[in-house]
Amino acid sequence: MDYLEMNDLPELRSPTLVLAFSGWNDASSAATTAASHLRKELGGKEFASINSDVFYNFQDVRPIVHLDEEGQRVITWPSNTFYACQTPEIANDLIFFVGTEPHLQWKMFSNLILTLAQKSGVRMVVTLGALLADVYHRNAVRITGSSTDAELADRLGLRRSNYEGPTGIVGILNNLFRDENLPAVSVWANVPHYVNVSPNPKAALALVQKISEFLSVDVGLGDLEIGSSDFDDKVDHALESNKAIKEYVEELKLRSSEEEEGLEGLPSGEDLARELERFLRERGKNGDSANES
Repeated sequence: MDYLEMNDLPELRSPTLVLAFSGWNDASSAATTAASHLRKELGGKEFASINSDVFYNFQDVRPIVHLDEEGQRVITWPSNTFYACQTPEIANDLIFFVGTEPHLQWKMFSNLILTLAQKSGVRMVVTLGALLADVYHRNAVRITGSSTDAELADRLGLRRSNYEGPTGIVGILNNLFRDENLPAVSVWANVPHYVNVSPNPKAALALVQKISEFLSVDVGLGDLEIGSSDFDDKVDHALESNKAIKEYVEELKLRSSEEEEGLEGLPSGEDLARELERFLRERGKNGDSANES
């Protein structure tokens, strides 16, 4: 069975692939919310998907039943969908992938994504994530980034990840891209671990803003901006009913204000975009020369 289902492959100009998965890499659904918002704003059209049959334990991620307009029951399975975005206003087109972290067959699943990237001529990958962290909810959302590609990390002022321990599908894919000499950047939002809100509009908005700067695209912010504007007040109101948590958050507020200056985040969007364009342009010239020889 062919688990990668593709329609007609669109004609795309050296696309960048942006990936986001619900699950372990997606605290408060910030990453998948951001990716979905970006692909909608940029008019992404579905052109490929990964069949879910062999990759999930459906007792853990159950199919969803809903009624259509005629009252008929419809089953929605966990989805992994690729969307093509033609973006003539920038130098390259985009592919967005929004999916669900698989339970099984991670190597096969990862190789299916790599296969599509190769067939589509992808020149760079951006993976999105969100993690629970000791951050104060009223502070600006901390966005951190890394790259497994040493040259790209150096050019963009990013660090190479030094994390050791259990990893998610994003970590597996980034290593696979490294092994295949496909430049990849991973961008993460830090989400307050004491705020059980999904999706978190403030974190999703911060990711959308950073990625749109990074890719040099303009998108509307819509409901994310509206939801983010009163997010802090809603959290404050919820904390009023839990004295112990409120006291902890006050301590975190003091600690975070002292630590904030020493933390490394991503460079400015303009600097990232400018250096990224230069990196891809030089890489393209080197690749053309190699092909000619």
